[in-house]
Amino acid sequence: MRAAVARRPSRPGEVPRLEARLNTFVPDSRQLAIYREVCGFPADGHLPLPFPQVLVGALHIALLNHPDFPYRLLGMIHVRNRIHQHRRLPEHAPLSVHTWVEGQREARQGRELDLHTRVEAEGATVWSAVTTMLRRLPGGAERPREPKPSNTAAASEEESLFAGSRPATWPVAEDIGRRYARASGDYNPIHLHALTARAFGFPRAIAHGMWTVGRCVAEMGEAAEGPALTLTSDFRRPLLLPSRVVFQTARRDGSVTYRVKGEDGTPHVFGSLKPGA
Repeated sequence: MRAAVARRPSRPGEVPRLEARLNTFVPDSRQLAIYREVCGFPADGHLPLPFPQVLVGALHIALLNHPDFPYRLLGMIHVRNRIHQHRRLPEHAPLSVHTWVEGQREARQGRELDLHTRVEAEGATVWSAVTTMLRRLPGGAERPREPKPSNTAAASEEESLFAGSRPATWPVAEDIGRRYARASGDYNPIHLHALTARAFGFPRAIAHGMWTVGRCVAEMGEAAEGPALTLTSDFRRPLLLPSRVVFQTARRDGSVTYRVKGEDGTPHVFGSLKPGA
């Protein structure tokens, strides 16, 4: 497999358009088996809904490590993810991938940018995603900010939504970051060991956000096996390892809303799974 990275010039201070492509490859069966095992997916002959995000991980890293990208990769924070699956993908289907980044926007804690991904099979788009990253900027604490709006009403609505759900408690092992790294190729030190995570301000290692999403999707079972689906995920607080978390779902209008919270109530992930792409 060969990946090509291209760019277009930009004005100083901007994120230029950087692109990477990977043409006509078949997902690695060993990587897929490791992913299924660590997230809890069955071997059913199809790629799990979030798995193409793993396939493009190396291309995302190539873009964020490009000499013209203005920020260091370490310190970039994955804050949101949106996936559109147009049809289920057989696990041995030849695929092509195109991913790109261009521009950024001001956010309350720094600047956000979007990594766009498109997966094609037989010349047609079958899967796409927007991966939103945050770069906190030095001196951000000193910059004036808009007052953060009250979320009391939204929090009350969320609790009402999940009031009738049956929560499931999961243990999250200390080594889950290392196990997921073997599946994803993401060996960011914040996920591997407490010692390496402390260098970046975390008291312990933290779980990969997309591991948490994968684990949730696997738990949703048949709801995540439809041909056309949209999966959204907001990452709220880091999930320290090891931990015990509470997983909940709520069904409404044909969609599934889900969340993961710590046993102490700390919010980690909130999202939805909807039919249609």
